Amino acid sequence: MPTASEKLGLWLVGASGNVATTVAVGLAAMVSGRARPIGLLTESPACRGLRMVPLARIVLGGHEIARRTPLQTAQELSGQSGLFGADLLKAVAPALRQYGRRIRPGYDPNRSKQPSAASVIARLRRDIESFQRAQRLARVVVIHVASAEAAFDARKLPREWTAFQGMLTRRSSAVLPSSVLYAIAAIEAGAAYVNFTPAVGADLPAIRAFAAQRGAAIMGSDAKTGESLLRSVLAPMFSDRCLDVRSWTGANLLGNRDGANLSDERIKAAKLRSKDAILASLLTPRPDTHTAIEFVASLHDWKTAWNHVHFAGFLGTPMTLQFTWQGCDSILAAPLVIDLARLTDLHRRREKSGVMTHLACFFKAPMDVRDHHFHRQMAALHAYLDEARAEARQ
Repeated sequence: MPTASEKLGLWLVGASGNVATTVAVGLAAMVSGRARPIGLLTESPACRGLRMVPLARIVLGGHEIARRTPLQTAQELSGQSGLFGADLLKAVAPALRQYGRRIRPGYDPNRSKQPSAASVIARLRRDIESFQRAQRLARVVVIHVASAEAAFDARKLPREWTAFQGMLTRRSSAVLPSSVLYAIAAIEAGAAYVNFTPAVGADLPAIRAFAAQRGAAIMGSDAKTGESLLRSVLAPMFSDRCLDVRSWTGANLLGNRDGANLSDERIKAAKLRSKDAILASLLTPRPDTHTAIEFVASLHDWKTAWNHVHFAGFLGTPMTLQFTWQGCDSILAAPLVIDLARLTDLHRRREKSGVMTHLACFFKAPMDVRDHHFHRQMAALHAYLDEARAEARQ
């Protein structure tokens, strides 16, 4: 269990983005008593007796390729989306400036001249290691919250770590998605790695093997915050009632940088794949599904998801369910990032490693988990927490 003086490093890839900035604002607000921990599982009775690392002992740092600072992002979120009041923003500004000083330049895949993958990984690793030393951190969790990447075909990559490692030295960094480079750097630095996005991250055979070799904890991918969360709750209801779902259609409108990024059809494809996989796994026979994602700039950090479910009941009678989810993207995501950091840290304190399947409830496409039933996923997490609690009493 953590001592009172232990500090946890939370290294965010995409450190000045909306989600990372909201994490920073939220932590500062909760630590100062200006906000209650609404939405945090790790502050609920479910985690009582587990001695989670205190919120005040979490130190933020990260990688970022954009030139804006967390304070500038917070001001933008306040002005455009109304997320933070003026008084709160003024109160947390010193914490945001301090966080900004711990951000290092990330890897920019759009530069014309790219170094070897190995050299990029080495630089990223050194940044994480320097952060841990400078802040005197007991452990570090790296969470990838950067913009989504295009779908990636990994079939031609080596599956064994030794061959993969050789490729890193010989080939340009451009041969791999950014998330893969960050994942390897985290593992090399002795940190845990969690992928909050639909990117590849650590989910390649060679990197899984490397993580196992190093005793690293890994998990992902694609956080389940809104529409997909509802789908993973509602689809089992139809199945358990033996109702025949014939089609499930959704439309998503969002206006932040993530929404703009998803205007790229290659990036959108990766996102849609994880969304539709939830319905495919929970409903038999598989219904017709169609999900659209559209960028609407005026919505800023707010998103709207409308779903139309066409199903048949007794005697084949057709019926429909429609729902509209309107949420703030970063506000939905930030508490999950904090929970994932603390739960991952709990796993490491228990001297556990590998794929953290007990965290499947947080993701649309959880590694090594094919059951998307939300309540069963939550039951698995609660069973893990009960086990950890029993262990702590010994």
